[in-house]
Amino acid sequence: MIITNDEKALRIKCEPVLPEEVNQLVSILESELDKSNKLGNYGIGLAASQIGIAKHIAIIRLGENLNINLANAKIEKGYDLKLFPDEGCLSFPGRLENTMRYQEIYVTNNLVYPHRFIANGLLAVVCQHELDHLNENLFFDRSVKKDDKIKHGKVNPNDPCICGKIDNLTGKIKKFKKCCGRK
Repeated sequence: MIITNDEKALRIKCEPVLPEEVNQLVSILESELDKSNKLGNYGIGLAASQIGIAKHIAIIRLGENLNINLANAKIEKGYDLKLFPDEGCLSFPGRLENTMRYQEIYVTNNLVYPHRFIANGLLAVVCQHELDHLNENLFFDRSVKKDDKIKHGKVNPNDPCICGKIDNLTGKIKKFKKCCGRK
């Protein structure tokens, strides 16, 4: 069952998934996503942490021809940071947030094919969203107000960094200027 409206339960530390666990976990995630869709709670991605499994695996289902499994995956690079309006999450039904997301990302996907791929547009946003779940971040951590924080599609230096890296001293997401903004 998908965990809803429980921020603490959704911010669990995920352990690497083992190769022999991948198929069973993908089946469980697909089953839960199908149940949610049949109940009218439509989703296109689901991370193991959303169903209380602390493993670094997620699925993305964007139509018949685009099924991606993310197992121990990480984003290597991101380009073209832009406002993504009305991002939602199955774990927070009815809640929509304007977020900053890369429009193109390079993903390393260690245990499943494809092992490396480039994602653009909606697929890039969904990959970022699901990988955030696996790294103890939630979509509203990347929430921005159009008027206050975005000027010409850019992040202000003191905004939380969109990569979601945690500052070891504070336990919070690093500031943009001290993380990706330095590059």
